[in-house]
Amino acid sequence: MSKIKRHIFVCENIRDKSNSKQSCGRLGGIENREELKRRLRELGLSKNIRANKSGCLGACHHGPVAVVYPEGRWYGEIELDDIEEIIQKDLINNEVVKRLEIEDDY
Repeated sequence: MSKIKRHIFVCENIRDKSNSKQSCGRLGGIENREELKRRLRELGLSKNIRANKSGCLGACHHGPVAVVYPEGRWYGEIELDDIEEIIQKDLINNEVVKRLEIEDDY
């Protein structure tokens, strides 16, 4: 088995509805990770790039959120239509998807 070279962690945290913070899992985080996994498999990249679910990443007001490692690039307000761009630009070509990048300290 080859080593995984890159990871994208997608927040799937679901808070109680009474909590005032956003919840990435309710905003599409679960579907985003499922689509990432599907496309990575389809493109033959799942042996080197892994899409993992995570709990809260602490950037709730940017949700749904994902972080790419080892680079440590943070993306927010991700929609299903953004998944292909993240794969092609960042995960394949190591380019930042500027319009989705979270640059503040959240």
